[in-house]
Amino acid sequence: MKRERGDRRGGTGGGSGGGNREDKPATKETADHTKLDVDDVGQIEYLLYQSTQGLHFMFDHADIARILSVPEDASKFFTEENMKRVQELLTGLLDAKSLDAKRSYLDRLPVEQYELLVRAYFHLVENTILAHSNIRH
Repeated sequence: MKRERGDRRGGTGGGSGGGNREDKPATKETADHTKLDVDDVGQIEYLLYQSTQGLHFMFDHADIARILSVPEDASKFFTEENMKRVQELLTGLLDAKSLDAKRSYLDRLPVEQYELLVRAYFHLVENTILAHSNIRH
């Protein structure tokens, strides 16, 4: 599933993979007062755990290598605008309930959004590893 610049695989970007989000009563409020379903938190934890073990099944390995091989300017990446975009992208990913629906969602993203999501995701993975590591240099 190698993505090329300008590749906007399939679909029109509609639908999120089904399910009525109002069926879930349990939510958790984040620091910016956004509410996350407890199931979403569990999904995030599961995906991050798998990635900390080297299992990056949500993203194509060639895409990961290509995207992360280009250095980023942290001051340009960690802007309020980018973080809002990342939150929207992660919400869209979590709204897709099955693994196939998540992959379909990723395939429909424009290249710029896909790359932003990959970078943000791996920042989360790195921070998860650091948070659970006792070794510091």
